[in-house]
Amino acid sequence: YLQQYPVSCLTTFCMIVFFVESWCLRACCYTPTNEYMSMLNAMWCFIITFTTIGYGDFVPSTYCGRTIAAIIGLFGILASALLIAVLTQKLLLNRWEKYVHNFVLNVGLAKEHKMHAANVIKFAFQVWYLKKINISESSIQYLQAQQRLFHAIHSLHEVKQNEEQLVDNCVDQIDVISVQRHTNAQIYEISEKFVEMKYEGTLDLGTDQAQHGQY
Repeated sequence: YLQQYPVSCLTTFCMIVFFVESWCLRACCYTPTNEYMSMLNAMWCFIITFTTIGYGDFVPSTYCGRTIAAIIGLFGILASALLIAVLTQKLLLNRWEKYVHNFVLNVGLAKEHKMHAANVIKFAFQVWYLKKINISESSIQYLQAQQRLFHAIHSLHEVKQNEEQLVDNCVDQIDVISVQRHTNAQIYEISEKFVEMKYEGTLDLGTDQAQHGQY
């Protein structure tokens, strides 16, 4: 039950200890005039002792009260340790949650890698084609194509850095192997597309030259 509902268990434990120990402090501590400590003062003494603050404005005057105060301090340390454990369990991801998180990030980065790599190939082919048809490097068309190429290369470099960080944060070697296989497949696919686009561009350029030769 503690593992399923840690917050409820910890809250219930603290409330029970608070009322029981406050009443014990009131029953065991009394003033030199043989008057018992008020319930509000006992609660305040419990709070500053439980949280290990200890302002010193209320001090147990009997051995029984000091024993109760020592027990309250031990309960406070135990409750603090349980609170830290519960917060750590809630904030940190377990093994399978981390695996799913890395898998989702890997899928997203793979899509971005594929898109930016295709953009690099496309814009590189545009720059190459503009050079082939003797477009001036100072022309607006050439500068725009070159700027898009540089931007695509920069974006691809950022995606690669994110992939490297993801590989470093992988859970085990299985994740590393899957990322490497996926990266190799992407590189092979990009190289095949580049060869196809270059071949098609060569055919188009040859067709244009043949048409100009006929004229």
